[in-house]
Amino acid sequence: LKLSSAQLGSGGRSPGGRRQRAIDRSMAADREDGAAEGEPKEEAKAPEEKEGSGEAAATETPAEEEAAKGKAPRSRRGRSPEGGAGGGGGNDPMDQIMTLMQEQHFGKAAAQITKMLKKTPDDPVLLHNLGVIYTEQSRWAEAEETFMAAFEAQKKANKLNYATLFGLGVVLTEQGGMGKLLQAEALFRDCLVRAIEQEEKGVLETYRAFTSLGENLGLQKRWGEAAEAYTQALEMGNRMFGPEHERNLAQQAVLDRAKRLARIQKYMRGALWAGTAAVPVVCAWMWNYLGGPSLGEIFQFLPISGGGQNASAAGSLPDAAALGAGGVSAPHG
Repeated sequence: LKLSSAQLGSGGRSPGGRRQRAIDRSMAADREDGAAEGEPKEEAKAPEEKEGSGEAAATETPAEEEAAKGKAPRSRRGRSPEGGAGGGGGNDPMDQIMTLMQEQHFGKAAAQITKMLKKTPDDPVLLHNLGVIYTEQSRWAEAEETFMAAFEAQKKANKLNYATLFGLGVVLTEQGGMGKLLQAEALFRDCLVRAIEQEEKGVLETYRAFTSLGENLGLQKRWGEAAEAYTQALEMGNRMFGPEHERNLAQQAVLDRAKRLARIQKYMRGALWAGTAAVPVVCAWMWNYLGGPSLGEIFQFLPISGGGQNASAAGSLPDAAALGAGGVSAPHG
């Protein structure tokens, strides 16, 4: 399977660049049923006259008939496109937002989405795309809040979206901190499972999930696990782009670094455990070398339980009663 760089979009963190935003911007196309079908944008055409008959050919579509009556043609999504007047047929606002985002006019796109959210504050599509914009602008805290709002709206509608979960994981990873990194790791692993279940349809999402999971584990200093995730991502990248693609060359450099750090971390842990085990041995040797009392000498001063030994020890002492009865010998002279 070969995919071009353009098909990847701008998702995830690219191993060769700043950030490969792996957030699916095409979610807006699923806003309503029938989103895959384009809106009629053709203006009403004059009916063609048959040669010699003067009658119009009955080939007009419903949209053309409405345009001929001076009405804006309705889209196949069941609503009139906003922004147009008369028979011109304006563009879909979501299409305008997607165009602004593709052209990286994020400020204008955010303003337009914010305006639309005032009418429908719980629209998961608008919230998702606003989260994407905040991510592109590196406004991590606002992006996290917006993705969470989109996620809650999707839960209410019982329609969870992979892209929203992934976007939330991205912004949590960017903010750092062990708590957020662990949350992001759980999200990436969940997205990875979902993508693998889709088999061939989830190849791109699987690649993105492995790449972002490796980055997340690297930030947690879990280099061994990070190397495993990067290895899977590199194998998929070689099949999609070819081994000589610059993306895979950069991915290979990241993988080599993760493996090197994993080896160093392994040696350091081994040395730490060896040092911990050697501490009591060295202390015992130094104690003996400096002439400290042995364990037997230390424990003989402790009280010993049992009557026999106490009795024998007591019998060796002079009897006070006997001394009192016999008296003390008088001094001579």
